Amino acid sequence: MSGLFYWDTSTVVKLYAAEPDSPAYRALMKGRKERPVTSFLHRVELFYALRNKEDRGEIVAGAAARLFSTYQQHLADGRFHEIPWGVDVVDAARDALESCLAPPSPVKLRSLDGLHLGAMKSGGVTSLVTTDAYMRRAASRLGLTLVDP
Repeated sequence: MSGLFYWDTSTVVKLYAAEPDSPAYRALMKGRKERPVTSFLHRVELFYALRNKEDRGEIVAGAAARLFSTYQQHLADGRFHEIPWGVDVVDAARDALESCLAPPSPVKLRSLDGLHLGAMKSGGVTSLVTTDAYMRRAASRLGLTLVDP
């Protein structure tokens, strides 16, 4: 799957709930022929992110469920390629942690970020779209290409 971009939840949420930099991320997506890649984790993390935005008053009441439903429809329509859960993802996540913690300059890797990176490795995706600082440091350590709009 080389040439594809894995979209971390930090950037997928920008496609569904308006943020100051949402237009740049929408343009990045529209400028690509390939489907954006996500994983099974987005089915949980995106809902949490949207629901938390609703709780903070950043989106109107009831919007989280509607926006997440739209994402699920986009998955069903094939607008995203979703990497499924599997033992291969777990093994790749463990490998990512070992690589990140290796000397001489260890990089902290959170468990969900490790699972995202494991999904990427499992799916053969080497380019990452993310705004998450921890994820960016870990991805750099692993030799992944970081993509910005």
